[in-house]
Amino acid sequence: MTASAIFFDPLESRRLLAFSTYAQLIGQDTAASVYSSITGSGTTVAVIDTGINYNLGILGGGFGVGKKVIGGYDFYQNDSDPMDTDGHGTQVASVIAANRFTYNGITYQGIAPDAKLVALRVGTEDSISTDNIEKALQWIISHYATYNISAVNLSLGSGNYADATTDQLSDEFSKLKELGIFVVAASGNSNDYQTGPISQDGIASPAADPNVFAVGAVNASDVITTWSQRGDELDLLAPGEDIVVPLLNSNGYTMVDGTSFASPMVAAAAALIRQADPTALPGDIGSILMSSASTNRDGDVETGNTTGLLFGRLNLLNALRLVSQRIGRTSTLAMGRSFDTVLDSQGVLHAAFYDTSSGRLLYATRDNQGLWSRSYVVDDSADVGVQVSIAVDRSGKVGIAYFDLTNTAVKYAGFNGVNWSVTTIESDKHTGSDASLAFDTDSHAYIAYYRRSGGQLRLATLDRDTNTWTRQIVDGVSSNTNVGAYASLDIGEAEYRSGGFTVYDTTIAIAYADVTNGDLKYARIDIDQTTPEWYIATVEDTNGVSSISLNLHNGPLNLGLQAQIGYVDASKRLIKYAYRNSDWYVETAASAGKYGTNANLYFDEDDNPFIAYFHGIQRAVYVTSRDTRGNWTLKRVSPGSGGVSVSQNERTGEAYLSWLDRARSKLYTQLL
Repeated sequence: MTASAIFFDPLESRRLLAFSTYAQLIGQDTAASVYSSITGSGTTVAVIDTGINYNLGILGGGFGVGKKVIGGYDFYQNDSDPMDTDGHGTQVASVIAANRFTYNGITYQGIAPDAKLVALRVGTEDSISTDNIEKALQWIISHYATYNISAVNLSLGSGNYADATTDQLSDEFSKLKELGIFVVAASGNSNDYQTGPISQDGIASPAADPNVFAVGAVNASDVITTWSQRGDELDLLAPGEDIVVPLLNSNGYTMVDGTSFASPMVAAAAALIRQADPTALPGDIGSILMSSASTNRDGDVETGNTTGLLFGRLNLLNALRLVSQRIGRTSTLAMGRSFDTVLDSQGVLHAAFYDTSSGRLLYATRDNQGLWSRSYVVDDSADVGVQVSIAVDRSGKVGIAYFDLTNTAVKYAGFNGVNWSVTTIESDKHTGSDASLAFDTDSHAYIAYYRRSGGQLRLATLDRDTNTWTRQIVDGVSSNTNVGAYASLDIGEAEYRSGGFTVYDTTIAIAYADVTNGDLKYARIDIDQTTPEWYIATVEDTNGVSSISLNLHNGPLNLGLQAQIGYVDASKRLIKYAYRNSDWYVETAASAGKYGTNANLYFDEDDNPFIAYFHGIQRAVYVTSRDTRGNWTLKRVSPGSGGVSVSQNERTGEAYLSWLDRARSKLYTQLL
């Protein structure tokens, strides 16, 4: 293979400025005190860079067994001595694991000061090839067990990618994830870190690889730096401005800028998580980092070009708090009658469920090994959670919409990285059933629900920036209608490029039942239009529908973001599939049996539809699938009791089916 050029983030200008408060920003000082034994001990981080000056005292003063830098290789000069002659790799390594030192009266240390380091030199500041990086990755694959490597840091990259991208290195990244090694890369500085601003959204490669965790930079005031590359492929932010690091060949220190120095903070945080939970796999680590992060809206205080997206910013204290809650303990979990699941971008399954014995709303997670955590109380204020809908936004934060049976109210619970906060959306008269939750690309929340008193379909919207809810009536203004039951909401984001940046055209859509007429109905609005208006249509004139599942999807006919609906025709006891192509088309997918419920529509990588559901007569879970010729095929999955949920990872396409056993005492999950 021909080597291609790939460059490091530009090194900092040599400045001795006042110390920033970035350690306090991410809670490093408090975490080091509260979790004093979690220091990275027993873990190793591989640094693919310009090498490491292992002779510096803060980096262990030596090389090999018993030292901080325990091993490595120089792929640039093809020898076993990965000594740094540039400084970049040494500075990156110090962010990860430097021993405690003092500069201008302030004490510093690496994020994981007791972690070991492996130095893999792949070039100099001005000369590095993809071939050398690939050799370094292959070296890790061959030696990870010898050195107990938990994480890899790549503070290097080139290009600008608005979508996930694969290249020469992707096979190695996939293998490292398979081996349980967390890989982090800098998002890039848009080749102009000093002046900014970025000229287009997107991140550098290899950060853009789907198996690499991408990290951008903020300053000590939690403002995203003008030069930090970002877009919807960015996973996390961390401090990357005025970072105190050692000079290459002296006992002096300086301050540096670049996503090069944000990335190793996250790699070191991964080492801390791995020490706290040695069973944590890359997806578990990424999910913990994102779920526990503090939120940062790009454009609220940022100057220059911004994306408007909501990102998470590293919070070490929150992350270490969350580790113990996420530890997998059992392969099954009792979830009563009502539950819902969602997959985050890192492959962790989140479940919200109703505790039938006490009327509480509970929450648990399933890790990448297939083990469920303990369940935690979200709301126990009354008999709540009997109908539940769970979703996760692009920054990794989970939200739950549910029905408060005691107060006949619709509620929302959101996780902020530390705890759950509960808001009552509406409790006037008898309202709030059949709630359906989704987030748009800007992480604003939408809940469609059925207001039974008055027979209306309503939509509640959360503005995350002001933390305020607004409500509107979608359908059912007329006094002689009863609509909104079995509401299913989905959000579609049509993307297009404008001036180098991605623009999102957001569509809110709801499929629901007209109880008065027994029809399946559909409502859709483009909120980015100058004067948004609801389009409302009857999909099928039937004698009753239930268990509706809406998905705005390309579908088998490659129609773009069009409505695709799976549902139960209650009068004929059939599973049906409806799709829109200027007009509505309905197909029979399978028999539902008496009391057939829980139709869940999802799509495979070829855009073919599948519907998972519970067959009322057979008392079993089935999946029916449509081939390219329009033929439906039925497959029995397992005995069950009615509870069925399908969760799909939009980044990877993976889908997981969860269902209750017949005794409703265990929840089973399998990859579809």
